[in-house]
Amino acid sequence: MPLCGSAGKNAIDKHLSAVRSLLYRPCCMQYLSLAALKVAFADLFANRHGVLVSSHAGKMYEPLLLERKGLVDALPEALTGGKPLADVLSEEDAVHDGIGSAMYFITEAYLRSPKTSVEVREAAAKIRDAFIPELEQLRAPYVDEVHAAMQHKKDIVELEAELKLIPIADGLTLHDWALVFVASGERIGALLGQRADIDTSTRRDAGKLRSATIAILTRFRASLADELSINKNLPSDLDAKIFGLFDELAEMRARVLAARKTSSAAKLPEGEPENV
Repeated sequence: MPLCGSAGKNAIDKHLSAVRSLLYRPCCMQYLSLAALKVAFADLFANRHGVLVSSHAGKMYEPLLLERKGLVDALPEALTGGKPLADVLSEEDAVHDGIGSAMYFITEAYLRSPKTSVEVREAAAKIRDAFIPELEQLRAPYVDEVHAAMQHKKDIVELEAELKLIPIADGLTLHDWALVFVASGERIGALLGQRADIDTSTRRDAGKLRSATIAILTRFRASLADELSINKNLPSDLDAKIFGLFDELAEMRARVLAARKTSSAAKLPEGEPENV
C-alpha cells in the first residue's frame, strides 16, 4: 500500500536523509582539516552533546569521539589553525627591533643635545653601549637576539639607575622599554623552541590522526544512518544537527581548494585551507 499524507512524506524525508548521510557527506568529510575538526568537536560537545547521545549510535561513538577531540586539542596550535609560527616570529621580531630602535634613538638624542647634563649623557652612553651600540645589531639572526637578551637581562639590573634616569612618555622611563626589549628577545627564544618541536615526525603523526578521525566520523555517520532508517522515533534531521558544522567546514575548504586549483591568477596564501 503506497504511503501518502504527512506520514508518507516524513518516511520519505527520513529515507532521503539517511541516503544522503551514507553516500554524499562522507565524501565531503575528507576535506576536513585539523583546524576544522578542532572547531567542530568543540561545538559538538559544548552545544550538541544532548543531540549526539540521543541515538544508540551516538552513545556508542561518544567516548571515541571525545578521545579524538582530546588528541586534536593537544596538537601544537600551529597545526590546528593558529597563526603560522613564522608569522608570529616575524611579529615578535618587529616588536623587539622597534623597541631596540627607540632605545637607540632616544639615547642618540641625549648624546647629541648640547644641553644634556653630564650625568644624563654618561647614563645614555652606558645604556647605548650595553643594549644597542649599533642599529645594525637589530638585523641579527633570531638566535643572536635571543643570546643578547640573556645578557641584557643582567644589564637591566646593573644599569637600573641609569635607565630610570631617562624619562619617556606616559610617565615611564627607559627602564620600562628595556624590560619590554628583553622580554621580546626571550619570547623569540620560546617561539624558536616551539618551531623545533613541530618537526616532520609531528606533522606526519598529525596527518595520520586527521585521517583516522575522519574515518571514525564516517563510520559513526553510517551507523547513525542505519539507525535512522529503522527507528521512526528519531528526528529526521538528526544527522544534520550532529554533522551540520562538520559539513559546512568541509565544504568551505573544498571550495577554497577548488578555487586555488583553478585560479592561478589569485593564488591564496600558503596554509590558508588548513584554517578553514
